[in-house]
Amino acid sequence: MTDDLSDALWGAQLDHLTFTCPDPAQMAAFYGSVLGLSLQQAEDGALLLAGPGRRIVIRPGDRFDQTGSAFRFDNPAALERYRAALTAGGLNLKPHGSPLLADGFAVTDPDGRDIQFGLPDPDIALPDPAETTPPGRLQHVVVATTDLGQMISFYEKTLGFRPSDYVVDEASGERPVTAAFYRSDPEHHSFAVFRADSARPDHHAYEVDCWDDIRDWADRLAERDIQIWWGPGRHGVGNNLFFMIEDPWGYKIELSAELETVPAEIEARTWAHGPRALNLWGNAWMRS
Repeated sequence: MTDDLSDALWGAQLDHLTFTCPDPAQMAAFYGSVLGLSLQQAEDGALLLAGPGRRIVIRPGDRFDQTGSAFRFDNPAALERYRAALTAGGLNLKPHGSPLLADGFAVTDPDGRDIQFGLPDPDIALPDPAETTPPGRLQHVVVATTDLGQMISFYEKTLGFRPSDYVVDEASGERPVTAAFYRSDPEHHSFAVFRADSARPDHHAYEVDCWDDIRDWADRLAERDIQIWWGPGRHGVGNNLFFMIEDPWGYKIELSAELETVPAEIEARTWAHGPRALNLWGNAWMRS
C-alpha cells in the first residue's frame, strides 16, 4: 500500500450497496418497510430504494447476494486523483454499472464483488420516503472470504484502504489474522472482511446519532414484529453500540452508534480473536 494511493482514496464514503435476489420485489418490500425506504425503478430495470443517507440497488439473480459496494467522492478532482493513482499502478478499470453514479469506474475484488467509485448522479432524484424514521446512514459493509490474505492484499495494496484493526488468532503459533477492518475516511471502518469456510455477504450497517436512536429503531422494528437477532451490545473492534436483525434471506442488518474515529496517520492495531473483539458486553456471534 502506497501513501499516495491511500491519500487519494481518503475521504471516500460508502454510498450504496447492490444486491441480487430471485424475487427483487419481495426484497424491496421488506427493506422498504423495515428501513423506511422509497422505491423507484431505474431505466435498466433495477429497483432503487432510498431514505435519508441510505440507498440500495436490487437486481434479479439466481440467489441472494451482495454483489457491489459503491463509494462516493465529494468532487470530480478527488475522483480523478484516485482514478489516476489506480491506473498508475496498472489496475484495469471497468464501467461502474450503477444507476446511482454519474462519472466513475469499478474494479472486481478477488471474490468477484464489484467495488465502485464515483460521483452521485445529480439527475437521479429518488423520492423522499412517505414516513419519518430515526436517522440511519449507510456506514459499512462486511463480507466473509476463504482467502483472507488475498483480500487483505487487494484492499490495502491495490485499492489503498487503510487498516484500522486486525483480529489475530493468539492461540496459534503463527498468529494468523482472522479479520481486518478498513477505513477510507476517519470512521473506523467502511469495509471489513473475515476468514470463513465460504465467500459470502455477512452484514451491512447504518450509523445513528446516539443511544436513543438505537432504542427508537428497536421500537420501530418491534411494531413490525421483527425481533433483535443479536445485541444490544458494544463491539470491541470499533467500540460502537449495536444490535442486529436478520432479513428473510439470512442476511444481517446492523444499527450502530458511537463508532470510533481513527485519524489517517494511526497505524493498524490488533485484537485477540475471541468474543471480546465482537462484543464487550456479552454473547458474541463467532463466524471464524
